[in-house]
Amino acid sequence: MSASTNILKNSTQEMLSSDIAELTKTRPDSVKRTIERLAERGVITLPPTVEKPTSGRPSIEYVFRGEQGKLDSITVVAQLCPEFTAAIVKRWYELEQQIPAFDISNPQHLLQAIEVQAKQNLQLNAENQTLSKAIETITHTEHGVKFQQACKILNVKQHVLAKWLREHSWDRYLNDARASTYYSESRGYCETKYSHKEGVKPSGQPYSFTQTEFFILPKGMQILAKRFGERP
Repeated sequence: MSASTNILKNSTQEMLSSDIAELTKTRPDSVKRTIERLAERGVITLPPTVEKPTSGRPSIEYVFRGEQGKLDSITVVAQLCPEFTAAIVKRWYELEQQIPAFDISNPQHLLQAIEVQAKQNLQLNAENQTLSKAIETITHTEHGVKFQQACKILNVKQHVLAKWLREHSWDRYLNDARASTYYSESRGYCETKYSHKEGVKPSGQPYSFTQTEFFILPKGMQILAKRFGERP
C-alpha cells in the first residue's frame, strides 16, 4: 500500500451514538432505541458496537463509519430531531476535513495533496446527495413541517426562505399569520390548518379565536431541498 493510500485511509472518520446524543441534546438511550427501531424496519443498517469506558459501568456505543454509516447516522438524526439534520451533515464535513498537512515542495507530498483534494471533491458531491436523501426521508410524513423547522432542516435563514416563498406565490398573510396560497395548495407544496382555540384576556374575560398554522408538505420540501439543501 502506498503512502498516499495510507493518508487517505487515515482520514476516514467515525461517529458514535453518544456523539449524536450530544449533538441533538437527546438522551443516549433514546438515540440507541431510535437506531434499533430504524434497523428493525430496514430503514438503516444496524451499525457495529464498541465498548466505551466510563467512570462507572462501560457503555456500549453504536459506531457509524464510511459513506453508509454517514447516511445512516443522518437518517437517525432526521427521524429523532429533524432540525439538527443540517448540523450533523456539517459535523461530518468537519470530520472529513481533519487530514494531515502536506509539504507541497516535496513532489510525493504534492501528489498526495492532489489525491486528497480529489477525494474531498468526491466527498462534497456525496454530501450533497446525502443531505438531499436525508431531507427526502424526513419529509415523507403526513403533515410536513412548519416554517421555522423547515429553515433549520434546510439550514437557511428565515428571511431568505420567506422571500423565496412569497416570490414564488407559495404563501400569503392571513390575519397577520402565514398561510398557503391556492397555487401551493393545489400543487401539494403547502397546507394551512385552522383550529378553534379558547383564551382568557388580561381582564379575565374568556374569548375564542382561530389559530392558523402553515405547513410545508413533503413535495414542497423536496423542491426546497434542491434549491437550498445543497452546498454551493
